[in-house]
Amino acid sequence: MSISDPLHTTVLPSHGGNALTQAVQSSLPFAPGLKGWEQIAACRGIDSSVFFPDDEDDKAEVAKQICHGCSVATPCLEYAIAVREKEGVWGGATQRERRSIIRRRRRAVASQKALRETETKNER
Repeated sequence: MSISDPLHTTVLPSHGGNALTQAVQSSLPFAPGLKGWEQIAACRGIDSSVFFPDDEDDKAEVAKQICHGCSVATPCLEYAIAVREKEGVWGGATQRERRSIIRRRRRAVASQKALRETETKNER
């Protein structure tokens, strides 16, 4: 897909049932005001309630399935982590999962720093 091709997004209806099997195709062109990865995200055009469920633990699976097939899930996730997005599913991760990623990254940085300090002391 190139940037000049029209985007075919999946739009989920708001009524019940299996949302993925009820998906409808939309050939909306790029939306004004959006830029970069947001233009080609698989979630573009889908009802936001799918990505901001009342109970993320129980109802985030549909959003995660959509994110799983998205070509820009990684930049989306990194954006949500960078701005400390408080709610919703971003890049296939819930708020709880994003907090866990942040904690693991902090621990990894701390471990690297401690290792460098130990190596520096040993070189003296």
